Amino acid sequence: MDTFGFTKKKLTLLNDKTRNKHIITWLSGFYQKLTTNRVTPTDLDLFSCQYNEILDWAQMKPFIKPHSNTTKVWIESISDQIHLHRSAIGIPVRDPDLLESVQTKDPAISTCHADFHCHLALDGLRSLFNVGSIFRTCEATGFTSIILGNTLGKEHPRVQKTAMGAHEWVDQEKTMDLAGTLLEKKEKGFKIIGVETIKGAQPFYDMQWEDNTILVFGNEEYGISSHVRTTCDAFVNIPMFGRKNSLNVANAVAVICFHVAGSFCRR
Repeated sequence: MDTFGFTKKKLTLLNDKTRNKHIITWLSGFYQKLTTNRVTPTDLDLFSCQYNEILDWAQMKPFIKPHSNTTKVWIESISDQIHLHRSAIGIPVRDPDLLESVQTKDPAISTCHADFHCHLALDGLRSLFNVGSIFRTCEATGFTSIILGNTLGKEHPRVQKTAMGAHEWVDQEKTMDLAGTLLEKKEKGFKIIGVETIKGAQPFYDMQWEDNTILVFGNEEYGISSHVRTTCDAFVNIPMFGRKNSLNVANAVAVICFHVAGSFCRR
């Protein structure tokens, strides 16, 4: 087990934020060893003693050691401690900052392996967080690829961070002329469906979804651009039951893509 890199004197000279950041780094290293089964029961005892010593130096509440030496229990405990230190210094927890996912040998919950070939098209998205989240949803729902119109893609580190590895299984096509690219797709037999809150758009659950469909999602501020709208064969929306008339684009993608995938599974 790696020892903490600070003495009591050195740690107490640091400000609260810096002190917690160093503790987080040390805990994260121990967490990674837990996830790769490189920790023995003796290591757990040594860790608990050292961690409580560090917490005493920092005048923080002591760590209560889990009653079980089960790896999963310890992973959960250390994860909670890391995020406790993050909260102590006001660092918000975002999805990209979460620790690496751990396999818990849970059974797979998917019973559907529908064979369909639908795609997404993103028109001028600005938020890399949204783009990364959409890559993750695209992979989870079995969509084949994403067409990026004036939108940064999976080559960007921030997109990769939010996609959390899902981008590796999703193809992307980049274009500076999304309208032109969609017209080319139509000539190849694709149906273009825009997701937009405009007059004439039908609820997404009333649409009879077909294979070889491209779903178009627009910019976070103004939606699908006017020249891209002209390429759409139809429009769908997500009915709102509150006071707002739209969702965050990444959330909208998740709602509709899971519905589309489910509709193919039920056939």
